[in-house]
Amino acid sequence: MNSSIERFAETARRFCAWAEGEPQAAAIEANIALRLLYELQERALQLPEGVVHGDPDELSHEAWTVVFRRFGSLPFNYYVQQTDPFVFEDAGHEVGDIADDLADIWRDLKGGLSLFDAGLKDAAASHWWQYFWIHWGRHAASCLYPLQYWIAERREDIYEPRADVGVDAQ
Repeated sequence: MNSSIERFAETARRFCAWAEGEPQAAAIEANIALRLLYELQERALQLPEGVVHGDPDELSHEAWTVVFRRFGSLPFNYYVQQTDPFVFEDAGHEVGDIADDLADIWRDLKGGLSLFDAGLKDAAASHWWQYFWIHWGRHAASCLYPLQYWIAERREDIYEPRADVGVDAQ
């Protein structure tokens, strides 16, 4: 068994449990989202490449809607994103919806977990790897910057030198 698949499954399971759980305070939710998204991206890049077929459980639109609404607990809903990062002249922008992004990530991860839990671990890894490149990875990348920006703008400890990290005031 490929340990990178096991590690990804563990992180995917934590993300799905968070998505299906009770929301906490907005700042806590933003921090959890940021940490889990970075971890998912790092672990997705360690998954084996290739295509192994398997049919994940299909999740209902109603289940997706429950998760989408749950993400209303985040401190913001919409953000501006650039449509194509390589178009410089009159670069278009669109509005991103963090609840939609996270609910779509949940659906893709949950589908892979259905394969993983059915013992089709290579098919699960293939599902996660493919969808990382064509779907959920783009959603994750889109909402990382607004999450990090929102958190950083509210942190006081990054703007003032902290005595406990050995910064000399001169």
